[in-house]
Amino acid sequence: MSESNANTRPFDPIIFWVSASVTILFILWSIMFPENMSTTINGVFSWTTKTWGWLYLLTAFLLVVGCFVLMGGKYGSIKLGLADDKPEFNNFSWFAMLFGSAIAAGIVFWGPAEPAYHYMSAPPFFGGEAKTPETAANAMTYSFFHWGFSAWAIYAMLTVAIGHAAFTKGLPLKFSTAFYYVIGERIHGIWGKVLDIFAVFATLGGLATTTGLVALQLSSGLKYQYGLELGGSSTYLIIGVLTLIFTATVYIGLEKGVKLIGDVNMWVFAGVWFFILLFGPTIFLINLTTNSIGQYLLYFLPMSFYTAPGVEGNWIGSWTVFYWAWWMSWAPFVAVFIARISKGRRIRETVAATLLLPTLGNFLWYGVVGGAGISFDVTATLKEHGVESAIFAIAQHLPMTGILSVFLIFLIGTFFLTSANSAAIALAMFVSGHENPNKNLRAFWGIALGAVAAVLAGTGQLKAIQTASIATAFPLMFLLLLILFGVFRGLNKSLKEADNQ
Repeated sequence: MSESNANTRPFDPIIFWVSASVTILFILWSIMFPENMSTTINGVFSWTTKTWGWLYLLTAFLLVVGCFVLMGGKYGSIKLGLADDKPEFNNFSWFAMLFGSAIAAGIVFWGPAEPAYHYMSAPPFFGGEAKTPETAANAMTYSFFHWGFSAWAIYAMLTVAIGHAAFTKGLPLKFSTAFYYVIGERIHGIWGKVLDIFAVFATLGGLATTTGLVALQLSSGLKYQYGLELGGSSTYLIIGVLTLIFTATVYIGLEKGVKLIGDVNMWVFAGVWFFILLFGPTIFLINLTTNSIGQYLLYFLPMSFYTAPGVEGNWIGSWTVFYWAWWMSWAPFVAVFIARISKGRRIRETVAATLLLPTLGNFLWYGVVGGAGISFDVTATLKEHGVESAIFAIAQHLPMTGILSVFLIFLIGTFFLTSANSAAIALAMFVSGHENPNKNLRAFWGIALGAVAAVLAGTGQLKAIQTASIATAFPLMFLLLLILFGVFRGLNKSLKEADNQ
């Protein structure tokens, strides 16, 4: 096929059909042999976290260092694009889409839940008795660590790798483009296709499970808060509504659909945060947040390398390594989407908005919402009703509970929709390589995400598939180390070429 035909066709047939086939085979495996699949996946994940946990920690730390170097002098001024390229979106909408695509609804669930878990069971790094003032501060510090620099550096580094190569070299917006400065033109051959197929599989698995889990959690939240029983088909009903909404918005496009949801989401997010701060234990929340930020900065280095030697069980694997693996499994689609909306911006600006601002946003949200969970002690509710109930348990202690709960449900939905929209767009770019993929292709992947989620929810295999998608982070860990090398290699080459002109 000629180069021009390759550039105009709606998708790459090899990437599309192979990734779709592998996904279908994996789903069939989960339906027909659920126990075998679950045992295999859990075994792989346990082996990777226990044997390679130290490398997950080292990789995340090196990416943080690399990101701060990128924001420095000579690298920070490089543009993700050509000299005449201008940003497509204003700063607010750009950050709203960026933050929402990466964080999903996880921040609404884990924001109040994780600090409470660590509050009733102190992390081994700090130790101490449960439910003491010291443990409260340490619990918040570790929550900050799991949602701070290390997590966002994974996205930021991959975003720069894809964005710079795509917009300065005229390469397609695909995961494989991130490796241009590592393997060169070979990204156009079999290795590039393998990388993109891998990215499609990881994205579809990760987002499909998130769709199902959000549906299950919204259903549980409606039951907990309002006593609303939707029946056995509630999960399918919620998945269907979510799929309809994000498929419609992704079909409309970035400017009209995804941007609108991102903007509204950020305003509601800020409003809920301010409401809890104002009507909750305000001074306690401010003190806890300030103290925990200080502890985070003080202990960032030792926590980054803490492997819990001699501690029984697999605490690091279940928490820190699990988180690093989860962020890595989302990285291909999040980075491609952020690169897509960051064209024309400089590296310093892009990395700051992908690393510093989200970290600060997570600190403020966790400090206030998670701090409220500690102050109101929602640990008993967590044990009885699960993680999905934490945010609603907090709402019970605040005025206008019914109205607040409506906004919380809305926030969960819009955060998820922003991630689902960006995932569908990224999937379309993976298989097409186009900056603005065909709207029918975007809609196809939106429907596919919902369909896979419905199948997994119906077979009860969501947890297992989620573990499987996280297991894909094992090879991603090595790929990210290659990308870290390739980014600086490519940027140094670009700077040298600019000096010689």
